[in-house]
Parts: sequence; structure tokens; C-alpha cells
Amino acid sequence: MSPGATVQAIAAADPRVVDRVDAVLARMTSAEKESLVRCDFAALAHLGIPALTMVDASAGLRGEQNVTAFPVPLAQAATFDEDLTRRIGVAIGTEGRAKGYNTLLGPTVDVTRTWHFGRQAESLGEDPLLAGRLGAALTTGMQSRQVTATVKHFAAYTQEVNRFFTDTRVPDRAMHEMYQAPFRRVIAAAPTTSVMMAYPKINGTFATQHPTLFADVKNRLGLQGYTVPDFWAGDDQVAAAKAGMDLAGLGPGGVKLAPGALTGGAISAARLNDAARRILVTMFANGLVDNPVPAPAPDVSTAAHKSLAHEAALASTVLLANRSSALPLPSSLRSLAVIGPAGTDALTGVAGSTYVDPGTWTTPLQAIRARVGGGTTVTHAQGTTGDVPLTTVPASALRTSGGAAGLTGRYYASAQPTGTPAATRTDSVIDFTSAPVENLPTVWSATWSGTLTPTHTGLHRFSLLPAGTATLKIGGVTVVSGSRGTRRFFLGTYDYPLQGTIELTAGKAVSIELTYSNATADQGTCGLTLGWQPASLIPAAVQAARTADAAVVFVNRIAGEAMDHEQLTLPADQNQLISAVAAANSRTIVVLNTDGPVAMPWLNDVEAVVQAWYGGRGMGTALAAVLFGDSDPSGRLPVTFPASPAQGPGTTAATYPGANATVSYDEGTAIGYRYYDDKGQQPQFPFGHGLSYTTFAHGALEAAYNATAKTVTLSVTVTNSGNRQGTDVVQIYATLPAGAAAEPRRLVAFRKLTLAPGVNQRVTFTIPADDLTVWNAGTWTLVPGLHTFATARDSRTVTGQRAIAIN
Repeated sequence: MSPGATVQAIAAADPRVVDRVDAVLARMTSAEKESLVRCDFAALAHLGIPALTMVDASAGLRGEQNVTAFPVPLAQAATFDEDLTRRIGVAIGTEGRAKGYNTLLGPTVDVTRTWHFGRQAESLGEDPLLAGRLGAALTTGMQSRQVTATVKHFAAYTQEVNRFFTDTRVPDRAMHEMYQAPFRRVIAAAPTTSVMMAYPKINGTFATQHPTLFADVKNRLGLQGYTVPDFWAGDDQVAAAKAGMDLAGLGPGGVKLAPGALTGGAISAARLNDAARRILVTMFANGLVDNPVPAPAPDVSTAAHKSLAHEAALASTVLLANRSSALPLPSSLRSLAVIGPAGTDALTGVAGSTYVDPGTWTTPLQAIRARVGGGTTVTHAQGTTGDVPLTTVPASALRTSGGAAGLTGRYYASAQPTGTPAATRTDSVIDFTSAPVENLPTVWSATWSGTLTPTHTGLHRFSLLPAGTATLKIGGVTVVSGSRGTRRFFLGTYDYPLQGTIELTAGKAVSIELTYSNATADQGTCGLTLGWQPASLIPAAVQAARTADAAVVFVNRIAGEAMDHEQLTLPADQNQLISAVAAANSRTIVVLNTDGPVAMPWLNDVEAVVQAWYGGRGMGTALAAVLFGDSDPSGRLPVTFPASPAQGPGTTAATYPGANATVSYDEGTAIGYRYYDDKGQQPQFPFGHGLSYTTFAHGALEAAYNATAKTVTLSVTVTNSGNRQGTDVVQIYATLPAGAAAEPRRLVAFRKLTLAPGVNQRVTFTIPADDLTVWNAGTWTLVPGLHTFATARDSRTVTGQRAIAIN
């Protein structure tokens, strides 16, 4: 499909669907059409219109039990495999229907703009072509099971900080080339899907009330299905309906329209009819009317789906570094130390709308022990509790200046703790979820001060669990600082702590200062818990590593909706753990169970690094298979890993998180690897990176342009030049003529293939010329001139190239 395709260029829904929709519309009154928009399905039962039953469904079914927890979407993107992601879509669609749902809220195709994004694991990476093609595969897979997918969030939704209020200033070219592009591919493949609008303002107008965005998704991209808001998206649903919103909410609970709100001239009859038509087209075209959902089944996770989850976790595992061929671990290994949260505390998914209960699953520790059998001794040392809140600091460790147990709290009737306190008192501990004193306004702040007397000597961990913004200083040093919209997102099982460490001496009192404001908390909530871990677990882990032939260190980072990452570094004491273990054992392997990139100050001190993402129920078995070489690590990075937090877009307050409720996308189309290429920055690991246990050779690239078909055909021979079976991902990048004023290179194709040693395969790519166009003055333009195509292992490692003229 052309990037500039209009609704006229896309095949209309099946004529039989159109006829049936017309017949139903002809029977409906204006009030009944409004009932449809308002999700009042009881009023429509006599027309044979079923209720829309909805469930979050990005990595499986959120909120359900006895379902399959697949890898998070970013891990799915790391597979670079359209067939696999389509099969995941089919499985999720099958389970959703069997659980009584006919509408699945997913996939998410928001492109990742910065490493801060707390929901990056819910999306499909930083490249619009990769996100679009995999998103289309997921959508068509889901909808093959007589359910509707809801693709989200349209458009330019890239951060959680101030997500309800931020005015996102996006250049027109970036909006079309980057942020709308994945939706364009999904809608081309599934025009009768539904699309969820984003929360923030876009260039001054909320996305839910933005006529231009609705015109883009419906008239330019060709959506024939309906649009719908996210759950908390705005109060003025009449304005949204007038602008182009079709379904008013995600079920009756999200609808704020009273009966009659849309009739009598509030919106035009044509707009109301169009909204009703789009909802009905989606229902009829995807089989919701003819195939009512069954009664929910108690267990829908089949053996085949569990096997698919394992396959997907394998396919998404990325081998980032492998010095001295440390991996795979040899059969001669006699002892192995497994360190960190590798048992039941290993995270299988992120919090929020993508969290899926894994049920009974095989943990990494269990999988490793099962794999090695009795020939290798496996010891487990916790080393770190990972990214979790800590036990509340007790009153016995705290003293006010007057000697009382606890801290002196001063409460202020303002967003900042300045002026005269509204109340002053002694608080024995800091642990609350509602205002600790009476008569505080909705927005308030506080400080606590006194001394802390440690009970141990050495590294201490501290955590803050706020709804709002908090800073902890110990001995005048800032140990923890940051903000959270909520302590625990209501759709997840994880809390969102802020973490820090400091060296302290037993019995030596130090000053402690804590400041707090709930001004940044969600919907006027509040809460704060000051926690600590006074006795480090690292020494025991070091001892275990010192006596083992190799050490595998698992680390993690909580992520999810309603939060962003303030820092690139791993939380808490996990960097110290890795460095200490690496100093004790020269064969240290790090497993990053994170939602995306993290800083790696220890990178040159360890032998291998594996990116596991959050691999769902198959994470443990997949990791064991990769660590011991039963399977080749075949994942590739769908996001660039920066070498420092100063790299990539969003390094100023104006560009992230924004200033004066406005965030500026000054980088334009230069996000992801495009930014690194444009600015000459060297990332830690580039987009598309991933190592194999074998080697591959790419032959000479052949290229030809068919002016009649307006396609470029590329061919290359790929050879497994190593001594074991492995998987390669051939990536094709294009450099446009200088007149296009485009990025240095863009991904235009990819292919994943598995080859036995010594075997070669000819791979051919057909690239529509439309994929080489740029958005210019309101239209898509193919700039004539010399186009250069390159085969590559990643965005920075070119293996061959050819230039051809396209006019």
C-alpha cells in the first residue's frame, strides 16, 4: 500500500457486509444509533447487535487466569518475524474468544522515541516499518478468529509523564513518516479494524477531539472500522464525537454521555450515522454478529500455545555480547552460580494493561537446573531482590532533633514545601496512602527530617514508593529522587519504587531529609513509603560466584503504564552486584530482564550479556536453551541501546518531559537509529543488533527497478559460514537522494532465516517505491535520483550495497 493511499485506494469491505450494515441502519432510530455509540447494547438486542466485550491483549489476556503469557510486544518485535507474530495474534485471538471477548485491545504500535518511555515494552520498537509490519501480522492474526483488534494509540504517544495533559508539538512530516506510519500498514492489511486514539494534545488539540487526526486515520489511511478513546480520555465526549470519535468509550464504564446527548443537534445526523456505520461495519466484517462468543472457558492455554510462547521467547532473546565464546556454556561445566531474581521473583511481564498472569511456569532457575541434570552443581544466591519496594524503615532507626523515635514532619497546604507549615508533628515511620493530617487541600507537600542510625556497615538500599514526587537525602547526599503517578497501577501486580544506594557505618548517625509533593500524583491521590535494606545480599553472592566455574546474574527493572524511567541505570544495587560478581568470577554472564536499554558500566568486565526482555511463561526454558546452546539466540534489537543518557532524542527539558505542559519533538523524523546516524552518535548497541553462535556471509547485492510495477527487487545469497545451525536476520536499508532531505538510512525490508552449517539460500526482496517516498507539503513524494540499498546485520553494520537510479 502506498504511504499516501486514500480510502478510495483501498478495497471496500465485502459488499455483503455493506448491504447488511445498510439494512440494520435503515431500521435504527437516531436514539438507537446513539445507544450504539454509548455502548448501551441492551437497547440494541432486538436488532441482533451483540455487546462489545473488551480485554487488554498485547501479550495475552490481561486480568484473566489460565491463559498464555506471551513475551511482551517489544520482545515480539525483537523476533523480526512476521509469521511468528501472526501466530501469536491467532493464539491471543483464539484465547480471547474462548474467554468470552470479541474485542481485543491491541496491538500497540506507538514507536519508541526515547529510552524514558515506561510503556516501550508494550509497543513494537522504534522503526515504523518494523512496528507496522509486525502490528499488521498481529492484527490479522487476531481478527482471523472472529474478534476485532483495537490498534493503539493514534498518534505520537511516546511518554507517560503528564500523558493526560501534555501538548505534543510534532512537525507534520514526523507525524506522517514516523508516528502514523505503523498505523498505515496495519490499516492497509486490516481496514475494518478499530483504532484507539491517544491521550495527549497533539499540536494544541487533544487527540480525541482532533479533526485532522480523525481525517488522517479515516480518509488518508483508509480506516473503515471505528475509532475509540482510551479509558480516561477526556470529559467532553460530545466534542470528541463531533470531531470524529465513533465509539464513545471502552465499554459502558468509559462512557460519560447521558442518553440524548448526541441527538437533537449536538452533532449532525450524518456524523452520528457515520459513527454507527463504522461500529457496525467492524462488527459484521470481523464476524462478531454471526459468531457470538461462547460462555467463558475456565482454561484456554493449550499445549500448542504454551509451546508457541516458548518459541517466541527463544526467537526474541538477543545475545548482545559474547567475549571469548563464553556462551554457550560448555558441557564440561561442573558448577554454576545463578544469582539474582531468577526464581519465582523473576518478572515475566510488565505492569499495566500488558500484564498477563503466567500461572504455573518454569522459572529460569528451575529451567537451568533441569537442563544441566545431575552433572553440574547449580547454586542460587539471591544477591539482590531486584526492583522491588523494601521494608519500611522502622522508628527504632530514626530520631528527631529532640530525640524522639521517628522524624519531624512538616505539612504544607501547597504544591511545594515553602512558607509556614499547616501542621508539624513527629511521624514514627513514613508509610501512608492518604493524607496523614487533617484539613490538607487536594494538592499538598511535606518534609521530614532527623537522623538515621544504621544497624549494619556497608552498602544500604533505600526505596521510595510515592504517588507524587519525592527526594531522599542522607548525609546531605541525594540517594533517591523521582516521581510516580501511582504507587501501583490498578491493572498490574507490581509496585513502582524509586531506588538508591549509599555506604553507611553501623551505629554512626547521619542526617536524613525527605521531601514530598502529591502535585504529580494521578487524580489527586497521595502516598509515600520509605523503605530500606540495611544488610546487603551481595557478599553471599560473591562467595557463590567465587567457587563456581561460571556465574549467571539476573537483573531486572519494573516498567509499565503510568510511569517513565528517570534514569538509564539499573535500579538499586544491581550494578554493584554485577561488578562484584564479575570481579570474583571471570566467566560472568549477565541476563537483562528489562523492558529496554539500560546503562552498562560493567560491560567490559563481563563475558556475555543476554537481553531477555520480559519473556512471558516461556522465558525460563528459552533462557536455559540459549545459555547451553540448545538453540541459537535469534532475536535482534528493535530499539537502539544508548551508550549514555545523553544520547538520542529528548535530552533537554523542552524535548522531554516538556516544559510548561508542552513537549517539543524538535528532532523531527530523527528518532531511533535515525537520530544516532544523523548526529553521528555511537550507541552501545545499534538497532537490529544481535549475535549468533555461528557466522553468516552475505553475497553481492543485486538490485533492479521496475518502472512499470514501481518496485525495487533486491537479491542476496546468505551462507551459514560457521559450524552449527543458526539464524540470521537480513536487514535492508535505503539511502534516498539528497533532494529528499531524509534520514541517512531507513529500514525498508527484513527477512529471518535459519540455515544449517555450510548451507546457502538466495533471498529476494520486493520493495514498493512508495516505501521510498517522503512527506512533503501535504503529499507523498518519490524524489527521483540515485537510491542506495544496503544489506546489513544491523543499522550500523553494512555487508553490501548497490545504487540504482529511480525516476
